[in-house]
Amino acid sequence: MDCRTLARAALACLLLPACQRVPIDDLGGESSGGATDVESADDGPPGDADGGYGPEFNCEPADEQACPAGQKCTAISEGGPQNHFNCVPDDGMLLPGDDCEPAEGTGQDGCTSGHVCLRTNPEDQLGRCLPACRNDEDCEPGGCQESPYTLTTFCADACDPIVPDCENGFACHQTADRFVCDMLLSDTDISQPGEPCNAVGLRGCAANLACMHGALIPACVGDACCTTVCDLNLGDEQCPSPSLCRPLFSAPAPGFEAVGACYVPY
Repeated sequence: MDCRTLARAALACLLLPACQRVPIDDLGGESSGGATDVESADDGPPGDADGGYGPEFNCEPADEQACPAGQKCTAISEGGPQNHFNCVPDDGMLLPGDDCEPAEGTGQDGCTSGHVCLRTNPEDQLGRCLPACRNDEDCEPGGCQESPYTLTTFCADACDPIVPDCENGFACHQTADRFVCDMLLSDTDISQPGEPCNAVGLRGCAANLACMHGALIPACVGDACCTTVCDLNLGDEQCPSPSLCRPLFSAPAPGFEAVGACYVPY
């Protein structure tokens, strides 16, 4: 059972941390030494078919006209994760990115329609008004991610793992086809190059690193390990021998075509 499955079970009762899932068909390298296959099984966060705790959309968070006048679309908790999107009375007075007080049960957090107040650390008293989403199309060029603490889907800005520029509380994190400024689990996403990670959930690596099939990473002990990210335009000198700088994504999002990783291709 992977970390996301365990966390989802806990969240059913306690809203404890969970791991974001990005299904991977094959993280191994192609025989020709080309891009690794890191492919999502769908175009956004998982639905109820995955464990019964996926988002429910009774309104579209990215649609400004999603709710009647005087109401806003936001995420609330109905006895489980805060990922049920409903129309609630509009109390939106705060600007996107403002500090706010989370209101999981009512949605009365002061954020405007299509935004939700989320903590980037469960120990923080205040959160931040973040744009909510159904899928990556709502967030381009960023990505639609899940809070690892509430499973709320939110838009995470795209970032460069080689020269990251994420705001405080976020870190540059690998997804299926890009890197985004995501919330990292402080006690989970800490592994360094050569140390184990969770290839199914793309969790376990510290910021700015990639999680890849263990057979590609020298001295890796486990099914998958973290490795350094590199720029395909700058050559193999960026990587410790015998690793080479090779493509990380088989189908990179626009702007991420030059993002590579240090590994030994098959």
